[in-house]
Amino acid sequence: IDIFKNSKPHNCAFSELPKDKGYAQKEGFRFFMEKEIYEQAQVVTEAMMGRVIKGGKIKFDELDAAMFEGIDEVVLCACGTSYHAALVSSYLFERIAKIRTKVEVASEFRYKEPFLNKNSLFIVISQSGETADTLEALHIAKKAGLRTLAICNVDNSSIVRMAGSVILTRAGIEKGVASTKAFATQVMVLWMFVVYLANLREVISARMNSAEISAMLHIPQILKIKDGLQDKIYRMSKHYLHGHGFFFIGRDIFYPLALEGALKLKEISYLHAEGYPSGEMKHGPIALADSNLFTVALMPKHLLYEKTKSNVEELAARDAYILAISPEEPEIADDFIKTSEQSHAMSEFFEMMIILQILALEISVRLGNDVDMPRNLAKSVTVE
Repeated sequence: IDIFKNSKPHNCAFSELPKDKGYAQKEGFRFFMEKEIYEQAQVVTEAMMGRVIKGGKIKFDELDAAMFEGIDEVVLCACGTSYHAALVSSYLFERIAKIRTKVEVASEFRYKEPFLNKNSLFIVISQSGETADTLEALHIAKKAGLRTLAICNVDNSSIVRMAGSVILTRAGIEKGVASTKAFATQVMVLWMFVVYLANLREVISARMNSAEISAMLHIPQILKIKDGLQDKIYRMSKHYLHGHGFFFIGRDIFYPLALEGALKLKEISYLHAEGYPSGEMKHGPIALADSNLFTVALMPKHLLYEKTKSNVEELAARDAYILAISPEEPEIADDFIKTSEQSHAMSEFFEMMIILQILALEISVRLGNDVDMPRNLAKSVTVE
């Protein structure tokens, strides 16, 4: 049989592969940070694997439930993005696990001569496990005889070796200096741990437990970036290259998300940005409001929407430029990114998180900055 009998000639076009070897590692993305934003659905799934059981249970094989007996307080200690993850979880610990919770900045904690309660669970959070301030804070807690738990991404790191117990976040290698997927997995693991502790303390109803687990299992779907979202944000980003700064505002768990959104923008765009609780605007910051101030308003439908809307209206009345991120578009918004209708505040949290990450990325790209290696920063802060 002549296999070439009906064949037709084809003109092949050849193009030279990029000389940058990192291009292959980036799997076609422009930056490692961009690739890591898109990986979040996958890594959050891996963080839950074997831990979130569909029957309605949270299981951590690496933890001994006996170590939590008699615990009446949680102290969370971290730096930077990990500190923001700790702040998010502090709302969840008190709301769901019904336990008093404090959050400490590690660089301050180590020098404040802290009064430590022997019945505290001391939780440190670090992407690298080598953060010098957090490591020293852990040393102080261990020396005081506290029970300690590390939430970390790197096995066999210094913090992992020192802590009494460890939960690994399973985010994989994160090359972008500005953390994205490490933050997502930290928040997810802390949320899981909150529900785990609530069950140990017998303070959560079966109905609430089921609702929390159902919401967790839905998060990977939330983190799949919708077609057209990044293009929309790129087109919108041209509005935000000038002016005298940004307010990121939110309430409850969306306040630490506002802090994280402002930090992402600062890290890679070098523009001034601040995160605030929405209700604090009238207590001083609103003095800055004018047509050259950009306000990024996080307006979830399921958490204090009307209160946040009222705060945004106050800023709009002072001519601030408003970017609203919400399922419902407020009339006073200059720009609007619509989020999907969800039944749980944490679902809204993760969707808004990914929007803020992309917004920072696209503003930085327009400004011509090195997204993966921002000036003056290092991936792991191993000195004071």
